[in-house]
Amino acid sequence: MTMLPKILVLLCTFLPGKIAESSVKPLRYNLTILTRLDSEGARNQFEGIASIDIEATKSTRFINLNSRDLNVFRKKTWLLRWASGRKIRALELKKNDKEPDVIMLVLELPLKFGETYTLNMFFSGDLDRQQEYGYFAGHYDETPKVFYSMTHLEPDYAHTAFPCFNDPHFRTPYHITMVHDRKYVALSNMPPIKETPYDEIQNYVSTTFMGSPPLAAHQVMWTLHSLQNVYSGPTAAGENITIWSRPHLAESLTKVAEMSPNLFSKYETLFAHPLPKGPDWGGKLDHVVVPRYTEMYSGHGMMVYGEDKVDSGQKGLESLQEMLAELVARQWNGLLVSPSDMDEMYVRDGINYYLSFHVMSMEKEAYNMTQLLRTRLDVLNSDSLGKEKSIDTDVREAGHQKFRKNKMCLLTHMIKVAIGDKLFYKALQEFIRRYANSSALSMELWEEFQREARRNHQLPIGVSLSTVMETWLKQPGFPLLTVQRNDARQKVTIRQSRYNQIKLNFSSKDCWWVPVVYIVKNLPLSQVEWLGCQRQKADILELEHIVNPEDWLLLNIDAAAPLRVLYDSYNLQLISKALLEDFKQIPELSRVQLVDDALSFAWSGLLPYDATLNLISYLSKETSALVWETALFHLENLQSIMRMTTGFRIFKLFMQKLIEPAFKATLKSLPTQTPKARTSSETATSTVSPETLTSEISPETPTPEIYPETPSTISPDTTKSETKTDLSLSALLYLPACQFEVKECLTDAQERFQSAMEQKSSSSIPEEIRETVLCRGIRNGLEEHWIMVRDMYFEAENENEKRILLNSLSCTTEYWAMQKLLSWALDPEKVPSTLTAGLLISVLRSSLGYFVGKQFLIDNTEEILLRKDLKSILSPFINAMTTKAEFLEMKTHLHKNLPSAMSSSIESMLEPALDRVIWRSTLYFDLLKAIRDLTLEDGPKNSAVASS
Repeated sequence: MTMLPKILVLLCTFLPGKIAESSVKPLRYNLTILTRLDSEGARNQFEGIASIDIEATKSTRFINLNSRDLNVFRKKTWLLRWASGRKIRALELKKNDKEPDVIMLVLELPLKFGETYTLNMFFSGDLDRQQEYGYFAGHYDETPKVFYSMTHLEPDYAHTAFPCFNDPHFRTPYHITMVHDRKYVALSNMPPIKETPYDEIQNYVSTTFMGSPPLAAHQVMWTLHSLQNVYSGPTAAGENITIWSRPHLAESLTKVAEMSPNLFSKYETLFAHPLPKGPDWGGKLDHVVVPRYTEMYSGHGMMVYGEDKVDSGQKGLESLQEMLAELVARQWNGLLVSPSDMDEMYVRDGINYYLSFHVMSMEKEAYNMTQLLRTRLDVLNSDSLGKEKSIDTDVREAGHQKFRKNKMCLLTHMIKVAIGDKLFYKALQEFIRRYANSSALSMELWEEFQREARRNHQLPIGVSLSTVMETWLKQPGFPLLTVQRNDARQKVTIRQSRYNQIKLNFSSKDCWWVPVVYIVKNLPLSQVEWLGCQRQKADILELEHIVNPEDWLLLNIDAAAPLRVLYDSYNLQLISKALLEDFKQIPELSRVQLVDDALSFAWSGLLPYDATLNLISYLSKETSALVWETALFHLENLQSIMRMTTGFRIFKLFMQKLIEPAFKATLKSLPTQTPKARTSSETATSTVSPETLTSEISPETPTPEIYPETPSTISPDTTKSETKTDLSLSALLYLPACQFEVKECLTDAQERFQSAMEQKSSSSIPEEIRETVLCRGIRNGLEEHWIMVRDMYFEAENENEKRILLNSLSCTTEYWAMQKLLSWALDPEKVPSTLTAGLLISVLRSSLGYFVGKQFLIDNTEEILLRKDLKSILSPFINAMTTKAEFLEMKTHLHKNLPSAMSSSIESMLEPALDRVIWRSTLYFDLLKAIRDLTLEDGPKNSAVASS
């Protein structure tokens, strides 16, 4: 090689998963993939030929392209010059150790500028991969195993499936042919046009697909499977929908055919831009529902998701629609316009997740804010521990990927609140129109929002949305806004710092650009001011003459930004007083945040428990399911520690007083026994009376989590309407009411359980309260009841029903039954891996389960270490700890048995447990004292608590 080419090669800089400076431009791909799947014990493998038509953008002997984890061969790599038909050999395939995703082809003759060539490469690879990306194989059913293979090429895994120019700017047509065993169904982005026998291998066929419209490499999809066609039919628009799944899901998936075109229509309205249609675009959409698959993936002509996303009942249909709404959004924001930088896929996913809320709320008005606030709760809880990295950090781990999407969803909402709904959607529509059938950077989207906002005077000149987003994307955590009133000078001072739940003395220079959205009493129209961050130094925002001394002030209206607000004691007293007098004068979303922030601050020691309990004491009158759901999320955390202490009785009586009035007001909205009427004599034959139930229940009684995934019906209007009492609220309160021994709940649960056992079916119990009813019944019932529910579990086909029955079995007080449950936990024939973590959480709630569970962990550590779901299995054991001794014992055990490479992961997993240990050692007695003080103020009727 001469010196000049060497210098040119050195000057090229490469990015992982991309090519730096291409000397050619791909024009079209012809891919032939032969897949050897389930080949009698041999490894699952594939091989193929990539024939790529390319245009030389300059005269060169070097071609850089992407390939990783593939076998490519110099002797089976060549080019064909179109102008002369001459074959050009590859002299060398060079790999770069620093950039393993890139290979360089050294050619015997230089390519001529502007001419067209066909690059032919033979390649092969393994389908058996630990991670489900690239082109991989999976299986379900153990005897015998049923195999499938599929691609998942996002964000930058296309080059692990076939050699390519893995740059999202390159969009080219794809012509795909799959060679495979005839027992499998082959699917790709486009419909098949012919299937012919493949003579070289017995029982193999060759399936050729229609050529695709221009696609980026990561948008290509194909799969082989043995699933059944459970639905096929045209939509009103003429496109054909086909659903592939196992037969038992056919009924649950019938609504997909209705949901899909409906969602496409809604998004077409939202984006104000129709998707390209016509014969050249395929006109089909395959839904592939894969067992034991936890991802969801959408591309041109195909959607792939796991069986866990499909469930029966109303909740299951809503969950399925949620997922489809997110996948359909990708057809515009992801396929029509794709990210220019593949590291920014999380921005696309977060925006689409947020847009799915909006589309779902078109049918169910309350859905938007309900999902948003649930997402907010998850993000703030996780991001406050300090373990999370910035969402700009690309860590290919499922938990972090979910966190990135969720936080980006909240930031999308922040932009919408800051510039207004109308301008937000107008800018989004312009973005789709401007970049349709191409790719764009997230910065270009921020600029579109900014242009629209500036044009309508909704964004100050000194605020750059690109700078705003950079402060949120490139640093971890979120801000704590501290509000200090000076009524003598009629001034409010707002400062920011990074919030850390564990380290109160945490020092950080991190700061954010924050839209401060506020209202005051009697002035419900929200105002927006910006709190700045200049050169990593936070500004101080001073507002003058905005609130009268006797009026309360509320910040972060409409949950505008993912942050917490700490008010001074005077403003907090005004808010607490207003809640007690008439809680509806405080907007519903603000009540959610007030309860969330107060309980979070008390947990971390920022706010005394007496102030916190004073604020939440109004909850006995609260009618919003979403406010209650937020409160119970935190109270469950307290309960899980308090039940293991001598102070549980005091805590239980406080909770009983808080929940009982609200529960009694909603109990009538629960459906009565439907299968058959109960007579008084039948009721009298129950195994245990309500009085016996109350006297026998101990602090260790295992119960389902207080924080269920029950859909709430909350009005998104923060200033006008309020949630009416409905089934959602009554179902939400049913668990804590029974858990804290509200007699009406115990009586109702006992009657429902007895009726179910007489019918040998749990279907008479409403699904929302089924686990609670079964749990209470098993806890106080007979051995035959446990066996009956066990049999129901093994007979159930629906995964959600299996989950409910399995978790309720953990409420047993029998040692042998608890041991049997744990013996099933690691046996996939008894308990699917998707239910293992939930079972362990349920088992470890009781002292018996915790005792048996610790020994189970010690005895089965080696087997657990080999599982893919290692972290989800260890998490329940870690989160059950409350004392320093337990914490140190677990830490020693993990460091001793886990590989040293996992040291940082161990510390990250242990962080929530350390948080619980710190709380118990420092704030446990503060909570008990605050409960006593509060109940003493309420008078003699609470003397039972006061004397405890």
